[in-house]
Amino acid sequence: MMCRFVPLVFAICLATCGAGETRTPVFPPPPRLAITAEELAATKARADFVQMKDAALKAADPLVEKPVVLPDGFGSWVFYYACADDGTRLTMVTPVDHECPKCHKHFSDERTIAAYRGILHSEAERAALKLAWAFAYSGEEKYAAAVKRILLKFADDYPNYPGRIDRWNHRGIFAPLGGRRRVQSLEEAEGALPLSKAYDLTRTSAVWSDTERKHVENDFFRLTAETLLRFPMSLENRQAWYNAALMAIGSVLSDAALIDKALNANGGFFDQLQRGVGDDGFWWEGTMAYQTYVVQPMIETVEIARRMGLQLQDNARFKSLLASPLHAMYPDGTFPCVNDSDPANIHLFDASFEWAWRTYKDPLFAQALAFGNPAKLTELLGPDAKPANPADEQSCDLASVGLLFLRAGKGSNAVCVVHHYGSPGGDATGHGHWNKLNITLFANGREWLADIGRIGYEHKEYKTWAKRTIAHNTLTLDQADQRVNSGKLLWTKSGEDFSASASESTESYANSTLRRFLFLTPTMLIDVFDVKTDHKATLDLAAHAITEPVVPEDPTPPQSNASLGTDNGYQHLKDIRAWSPAGNSRWSFPTGKDGPALFVLLAHSPNEQVFAASGIGYRPDQNAPCLIRRRSAQETRFASVYDLSGKGVAVKKIVSREGDWPHVIVTTNEKVYDVQFSREGVVVSHPVAGE
Repeated sequence: MMCRFVPLVFAICLATCGAGETRTPVFPPPPRLAITAEELAATKARADFVQMKDAALKAADPLVEKPVVLPDGFGSWVFYYACADDGTRLTMVTPVDHECPKCHKHFSDERTIAAYRGILHSEAERAALKLAWAFAYSGEEKYAAAVKRILLKFADDYPNYPGRIDRWNHRGIFAPLGGRRRVQSLEEAEGALPLSKAYDLTRTSAVWSDTERKHVENDFFRLTAETLLRFPMSLENRQAWYNAALMAIGSVLSDAALIDKALNANGGFFDQLQRGVGDDGFWWEGTMAYQTYVVQPMIETVEIARRMGLQLQDNARFKSLLASPLHAMYPDGTFPCVNDSDPANIHLFDASFEWAWRTYKDPLFAQALAFGNPAKLTELLGPDAKPANPADEQSCDLASVGLLFLRAGKGSNAVCVVHHYGSPGGDATGHGHWNKLNITLFANGREWLADIGRIGYEHKEYKTWAKRTIAHNTLTLDQADQRVNSGKLLWTKSGEDFSASASESTESYANSTLRRFLFLTPTMLIDVFDVKTDHKATLDLAAHAITEPVVPEDPTPPQSNASLGTDNGYQHLKDIRAWSPAGNSRWSFPTGKDGPALFVLLAHSPNEQVFAASGIGYRPDQNAPCLIRRRSAQETRFASVYDLSGKGVAVKKIVSREGDWPHVIVTTNEKVYDVQFSREGVVVSHPVAGE
């Protein structure tokens, strides 16, 4: 059975967000941003407050004894603080001399120095909040004075920062993503949150004069808000951070109009929920890294609003956003690295799960927060609590981001294929990859076929490999990258022991149709890729894994000096070996002498070459073996079957029959699967010997 998502009703304004909800923000005496006076009093009454206070003072005291260095000038992009050759983060020797710890090259150019200033800005932001909590818990004025030192410096400097500058050195109206204190308004928004909270926690201290308060409020916070309002970003993830920062500044300044803009403007909190979050709860960019990145400021917005009497937390679409990661996991709780993501698991969302559990008391969020941790579950739900899998165990179509999770089997036998079939979503911005009809594969408790995500923006391989079509488990035509497009899921079907699907892309390449058919059981995956184009083309179907090098069962010596290409990612393929199989061939992705392996049987085609090579894994220095099937054809069908037993004992034989639609017969160690695909669905039978 496929899981389905019921569309959620969206609240379009504050007046309709919940029964009895306050429509106008209220501004009680400070503190009112990170905590209210009532909440602070309750915190001080807790049995463990002494430990909380001691921890806060321990974090703040070194910042009093050795104050953070405050930057003289705006800060550039943190990813520029890296070696231009190998992407390694630099080390400061002096403020104008920075060294790569890997190759020991020194950098003293303005871009590097400005990036280092950006780090100093971030350190000052974090320090201010640590110091502010120490004051809130202890009342000791030295902590408030240290906060004041930081904020007055920023207030003194802000009017003298560039009018607007971005990380590409564009200025003014040509720098819509830029900022003033930082070269991204995004970073200014992120920094405004801890700085606003630090000011709000300390502004009642006697160390502040009225003149100093007005200076910080008008020359820092008000000007920061103007910077964030100048170029609205609509549905960009950065706008969610703008909204949260504007909420924080609005609270500090008692500015109801600013609160209204953050919530109700185009790109405001409610608009982003309506247009940026799908009915399945997924943020439109289609990557878990940016899913968690946008959840953080939205929770900040809800919390800031709550302390001003605005109850936003029960918005149904917001709640679906918080629960959505549970639909997108492998059986072991890890996430596939789709688009610009990094390797991560369910605990990437611990902060939002913890907030949701505290807010809603829904056991689902407690189970998610305690995934794999029985002691944590007992702490949250009591000694009688039993672990329950919070994740989806059925196949699931996340249509808003074009991701299909095909699932089969239970427990230790659970397998999963993640199929990126559609939605241009993130592809249309910098966070998407050119990889329509890509798949990843999980079995035997681990990921086999991998999407390596973004590697890291500081590495040149991010653009030369990670985004490229050949770096993915899909088809590349004429060694060129696919175009941005939205594919289509034709159908999905689940049976007693299988899940299946068909998908199509007609715009990845001009005048070409790509179709992929998948049939998954607990012990095998049938994978059929049909290609039809208007000319005889070079067609490469790749399969990448983080394993030992690919091993063929065919003892025929390979051609060892083979070449696959020199551009669009192909230049990163190395250790290339080539075979021209005379019939069906069998290959394995091993994990060591006694470890499990992924085996794959390839249906033969007379004009096919099979290449074993090595690409790039999750890091630039990590090898990722790959198997590439190459044909020169105008129309062809690649048929493969993956043995998911881990030992190569499940799949015995594959037969791919010709026809308009795929017809594959696979003999396993248990039975024969006769699988006939069509545009409408799949028909499965199990003939016996002699039929």
